[in-house]
Amino acid sequence: MDSGTTDRLSSFGMIGNEELVCQYVIRNINRGVWFGHNPLNYNTTILFFQIIIMYIAGRVTYFLLRPLHQTFPVSQIVAGVILGHFFLRRHQPSYHMVFPITSQITLITFAEFGMIIHFFKMGVQTNPKQILHIEKQAIVIGLTGHVCALVLAGVIFKIVRIIYPEGTEDTGVEILFMASSVTTFPVISDFLTEMKILNSEVGRIAVSTSMVSDSFMWIFYFVVLNSAKAMQLHSCRPVMEIAGTLCYFSIIFFCLRPLVLWISDRNPQGRPMTQGHFLSIICIVLFVGFSASIAGQPPFLVTFCFGLILPDGPPLGSVMTEKLDTIGSTLMVPSYCIITGLRSNLASLVDSRSATIEIILISMYIGKFLGTILPSVYFQIEFWDSFSLALIMCCKGLVDLCMLNILLNGKEVGELPFTLSLFTMTGVTGFASVVVYYIHDPSRRYKAYIRKTVMGAQHEPDLRILVCIHKEDDVYPIINLLQASNPTMAKPLMVVVLYLIQLSGSLISTLTKNKITHKPSQQHMNNVFDKFQEHNKGCVMLQCFTTITPYVSMHDDICYTAMNSKSNIVIMPFHKQWSIDGDVGYCNASIRILNQNVLNKAPCSVGIFIDRSMMNGKLLVTHEKSLCEIAMVFLGAGDDPEALAYSLRIAQHPNVRLTVFWIRVKMLDNKRKTKNPYIDLMEQIRYSTYHDGKVIFNEEIVEDGVETTQLIRRIEGYYSLVIVGRHHIPDSPCILGLSEWCELPELGPLGNLLATSDFTFSVLIVQQQPSFKYKLRYIT
Repeated sequence: MDSGTTDRLSSFGMIGNEELVCQYVIRNINRGVWFGHNPLNYNTTILFFQIIIMYIAGRVTYFLLRPLHQTFPVSQIVAGVILGHFFLRRHQPSYHMVFPITSQITLITFAEFGMIIHFFKMGVQTNPKQILHIEKQAIVIGLTGHVCALVLAGVIFKIVRIIYPEGTEDTGVEILFMASSVTTFPVISDFLTEMKILNSEVGRIAVSTSMVSDSFMWIFYFVVLNSAKAMQLHSCRPVMEIAGTLCYFSIIFFCLRPLVLWISDRNPQGRPMTQGHFLSIICIVLFVGFSASIAGQPPFLVTFCFGLILPDGPPLGSVMTEKLDTIGSTLMVPSYCIITGLRSNLASLVDSRSATIEIILISMYIGKFLGTILPSVYFQIEFWDSFSLALIMCCKGLVDLCMLNILLNGKEVGELPFTLSLFTMTGVTGFASVVVYYIHDPSRRYKAYIRKTVMGAQHEPDLRILVCIHKEDDVYPIINLLQASNPTMAKPLMVVVLYLIQLSGSLISTLTKNKITHKPSQQHMNNVFDKFQEHNKGCVMLQCFTTITPYVSMHDDICYTAMNSKSNIVIMPFHKQWSIDGDVGYCNASIRILNQNVLNKAPCSVGIFIDRSMMNGKLLVTHEKSLCEIAMVFLGAGDDPEALAYSLRIAQHPNVRLTVFWIRVKMLDNKRKTKNPYIDLMEQIRYSTYHDGKVIFNEEIVEDGVETTQLIRRIEGYYSLVIVGRHHIPDSPCILGLSEWCELPELGPLGNLLATSDFTFSVLIVQQQPSFKYKLRYIT
């Protein structure tokens, strides 16, 4: 059938306030413009065009709003409003050309399919067992916030209805504020992840609080309200609906869940999931969505619950997240948000009922804010953290968009309350994003902490070291370094091991103390550290922790652990590793960013450890009969004294010999009379009988960075480890020319030279965590 015939079989008309379209729906045969066909008159072509337009509009808006720290859903809603009301609808023919009424069913179906996939993925990433570990304060805050939002909005609704009855007639605003009073866990988790505070103290409380609010809402609305409705109507039908729904979810749990787990277990362990297994699981998800429609339940909610009962994390959660994230979350979900923005109607805001509805909606948010901040302050959470938590709990997202669309499609609310609710939630969430970004700084608690150093540990009974491990290859080099740190009965080591695992396939970050684990790789690492402790019985105290969190906020767990353990120094592995032949075998840019964040925010000294033991075949001091040669390059000032303090600690090991290269600039006669505390320090150490025979001093005079580089190259092949400070004397001639060509500024000029050149010795770059003013002055 040609396009002319198809157009003649289409008719448009208005019935009341609704526009109806009667059309022959099969319009797929398009022969192109060469035969006089308009491609935009055909279902498939117009869908492609709409997806492209929405993707571009969404990405541009997100790019423009990102400096204002707006979340992805907010920017997509704004894109829909701008695209619809400020561009296309100003010229109706253009709007109907891009979004013809005849194509909207196809477009909405596409977007809703994406939301079903997205919510299934979020369900798989969620561990419902976490609700069993929620603390009392989160339960109280979650319940209080939810109840206060309902009560205050209900009271204002009653008052408005008495004063201005016409303002609340036929609006469905009471259903709207009841549905909007819920703070859902998926929304809060997404918000915290985008704001990079998922594993902060406030973030963890917000996750727990939202889980309480979410659970309470479903129990209250589903069971309590239906039971009350049955008692009021003296009918068993609501109770039968409850029983039928529970039976339906029981079938999913006891029949479909074991089927998915059986398919997942059939996949070879340690290998990627096969395409057949993945497609089988997707077919089961689609069947769940289909059966949800038959049972009269929202498909997005049922697929989320289905994902919820499946195990999170690897292997199933990680695979589902990786395979579904690009298409579902990146392409289809933005389309749903933009379509929701397009459905809003600015013209409806001129209605006289707008002010009364907005007052009720705002009162709900105020109730949520007050109901969160007051109990938070009562539980002695710091005021600004309580303020941030209250704002976070007022935020809305994808779940709320789905609820709004369901209410609009079911005629439970009209265009006016739908538009007002959409704009209000966008405005509140956008405002909360900006305020939380500027007032909530997880590192604030570290700034008031007394900063620990290796130099300060000289007057303490033990040296406390926090070592971070990314993978098994980091373990043995770190243990060598710890053994070289000379644990003795008189000066023991307190070692805290933190395993760093990137959050994958889960929405909840965790920081836990290690217990017996059934994971082979982690158990192997635990065994190695246990043997290290047994080897140094009485000289080493060991604690092991694991953090599972995104790399962008992992530094917060590291700093928190360092503060709690009162560590003097944090040892971080370098983001590159070398193989035996000298090639770079491993490089992770996320680890480099993590190291930078730790250097900037740690409450103690930091060491970046570059391991090259695979290249030179030398272990440090694991074998007691071997002699380990270590060098320290001292320029003076900056972090050099801290690096020297750690080097002198290592020099006390009986199987270690330390050589200190004191690099100095040739002084003029008028500067010789100036007292230099670092010269006095070096002279004192040089002639100290305590270091006699353990430390060799080489004083070297240089004129610029070139001679410093030549000196360092001369020591190649003689030492297993070289220790340097990160910062040195500002504008020192010793590093002249090195700072200008700094590829890795976070390591400092000498650290950058040692990390980027083809040396075969390992390197430890030490930074003594400075005060905030010092940091501003010296960090590149």
